[in-house]
Amino acid sequence: MAKEIAIVGNGPSRHLYTEPFNGDVCVCNVPHDINIKYDYITIVDRMAMNYIHKNKLKFDAPILTTNDQWQFAHTNGFKTEVRDVYKTKLMNTAATAAYYFSDMYDTIYLYGCDALFSEVTTSYQDEIIQRGKRSNTLHTQWRDKWATVWNTDCNFVICCPEDTETIDYRKNVKWYHSKNS
Repeated sequence: MAKEIAIVGNGPSRHLYTEPFNGDVCVCNVPHDINIKYDYITIVDRMAMNYIHKNKLKFDAPILTTNDQWQFAHTNGFKTEVRDVYKTKLMNTAATAAYYFSDMYDTIYLYGCDALFSEVTTSYQDEIIQRGKRSNTLHTQWRDKWATVWNTDCNFVICCPEDTETIDYRKNVKWYHSKNS
């Protein structure tokens, strides 16, 4: 049986993820306003780590992160297990996690990664973590980083709303148009 993981980002289309999923699940950043079972949390952003620290949050799943964020968590006595696993950071946490997992899984499903098929870069994290105005070209910057992910031997499925126009990223990148809009 093929080994699969779903990465659930924080874009508006993350609601397309439905349980049960036949594999592991990784959520991005601070699990907020999401009621799903997950095996991992991926964070590469200091603002998310600051939020966890300030609010003394504890999660049952481990946080996967970079060495600098691991150092921060270790120094500040996080109650959640934090693992220093990312040797390569690709600007956003979903791309970083996908690149990391590409050696371990046959197929990676991507939910809530709206910048892959639109100009939308808003995030559910914006409800709890205040950020400055995002660049109008942030979606293209993120897509450029995703090119590193697509260049692996892993298969990817971008889960998007039914009427989404697809982009030909690479032959190992497929699209699933959900009617769950």
